Formats: sequence, structure tokens, C-alpha cells
Amino acid sequence: PESQNGGWVGLSDIAPLGVGGQFLVLERDNQGGPDGAIKRIYRIDLGQHSPGDVVTKTLVRDLVPDFLAKGGLLIEKVEGLAVDMFGDVWVVNDNDGVDANSGETQLLNVMSSDYSPSW
Repeated sequence: PESQNGGWVGLSDIAPLGVGGQFLVLERDNQGGPDGAIKRIYRIDLGQHSPGDVVTKTLVRDLVPDFLAKGGLLIEKVEGLAVDMFGDVWVVNDNDGVDANSGETQLLNVMSSDYSPSW
């Protein structure tokens, strides 16, 4: 319901934090440019949940300012999420091989998590 112009909102990726069922989830709408509104990272905790339970998400970061700070239009498909061995959080977009977009690929280190993975 938050997406403009009737766009859908879905999950693009999930990354383990390496601590007791903690994960980061990448959520986005299917809108780019001035119509894009939802490019967010949430934290979920699956450590105490059973199948069928409702999982609560906690907003960790709104990525729109991060992508707009690079100049140009907001990208549509923020689809990759990773937490590296130092706890840094990275996101990357899918440029669709320049099909109906600029073809630009952005890989951003957007934050440091509170956790360093145990692997």
C-alpha cells in the first residue's frame, strides 16, 4: 500500500547476521526514478519462532537517501544484500542489462551491523 502508482512491494534478499536466528531482509518496490519510494533493510529474528508464526520486522535503514546521494535517478531493482566478515552491510542493484534503464550498477557499503558473523 505504500508504493506509488500501484507498484508492488516484495523481498529481494535475505542475509544472515550469524547470531541466533538474526537476519537482514531487503524490501523494495518495483518503481524507479521519482516513482520509487521503498528500498529498505529490515531486521528479523527467527530464533524464537516456529513455522506459521508471524514475524515482526524492524526497520534498520531506508536506502533511498543512500542511492540518491550518488546523483541521478533512484534505481528500481535493489536486489542483492550481504553482510561481510567485518559486519559491513552491502547492497547492489540489478541493472537488467540496460533493458529500459540506464544500465548503471551500484554496489554500496551502507552501514555496519551490530554483529560480526561467526563464520
